[in-house]
Amino acid sequence: MKRNVCVVLFCTLLALLTASACGIPHPETVTETPVPTEAVLEDETVEMIAASTPKETQMPLPTAPPTVPPTPAPTEVVVRDPVITLVGGESIEVDADFTFTDPGYFADDYLGNNITSRIEVSGEVVPYQVGSYSITYSVTDDGGRSATVVRHVEVVPVVMPDIIMPPEKTVYLTFDDGPCSYTKQLLDVLKKHNAKATFFIIGERGNEDIIKRAYEEGHAIGVHTYTHEYKQIYKNEQAFFDDFWKTQEVIKEATGSYTQIFRFPGGSANTASRRNKGIMTRLTKIMEDMGYRYFDWNVTAGDASGKSYTSGDVKNRVVSGLKRHSDYAVVLQHDIHYQSVKAVDSILTWGEEHGYTFLALDLTSPVVHSQVQN
Repeated sequence: MKRNVCVVLFCTLLALLTASACGIPHPETVTETPVPTEAVLEDETVEMIAASTPKETQMPLPTAPPTVPPTPAPTEVVVRDPVITLVGGESIEVDADFTFTDPGYFADDYLGNNITSRIEVSGEVVPYQVGSYSITYSVTDDGGRSATVVRHVEVVPVVMPDIIMPPEKTVYLTFDDGPCSYTKQLLDVLKKHNAKATFFIIGERGNEDIIKRAYEEGHAIGVHTYTHEYKQIYKNEQAFFDDFWKTQEVIKEATGSYTQIFRFPGGSANTASRRNKGIMTRLTKIMEDMGYRYFDWNVTAGDASGKSYTSGDVKNRVVSGLKRHSDYAVVLQHDIHYQSVKAVDSILTWGEEHGYTFLALDLTSPVVHSQVQN
């Protein structure tokens, strides 16, 4: 047994010495070459096959074709005639008035270009004359294409409030041709009796401060005239309107608003207007169609001239008239004459003693119209 062990050790030693002598590395220092895995073998095989395949026989990898946006279809331009648009529509209704304002219009061509400045307007509306009218609008574009539109205008009377009949023994004192310095005294008397009156003023006189005071104290302010020049005022309708409106501006300056009551210079039955035949017949209708009420009178103080009478005369004439019109009376006086203003205190005293009420005129007051003479 011991012999066998020794033989094995000897043989091993001999082998080591032999290997060392022959240049064989020591077994502990030998690096083992790793056995290639299946994956490595597959890669190498692919590479070897690819290397051995001629380049001209290699198939390119497929790629997606480039996206080309579709060519948009050309927009079709429709050639048409110009278009005119009327603000407010082709048929309108307006109240009778001193002036007419077109609601407006515009036009464009088939490309959408604004050609409003090329519109030609024909036709006329008489704004104060109730009736039917037509206005024609025409336009032509750069290509010679044209369009025409017609607007129909109906001028109608202004709707007025109903007249309300007052209680019996109602008196409407009215004073023409002021205001003036006497008007201040008159306002004091009216205030003392808590009575109201109506002032038909001459605008040319000015005195807006007096008009303002009268208005603020509850009295009515109406148009009479601006100049009281019959020859000019009744020359034609436009001349009357110009005079009327100038007075309106004075009233608005003093009171903050226009008025809708007035009295014709000389009254509606005046004959001074006969140089223009029929003008009073036309004006009385026109002014009412435009929403104004005019008032004549059924009692007069007879003070127009300012001469040949006393304050007692004025009182007696007024009282006599009130007795004849126990339902209601519209009294004509003139505050530019001292005798007439001085009589007011005694007139009011008599009226209070006999149950009369003194009121200012408005649109609901009963109208007194004289028979038109022209």
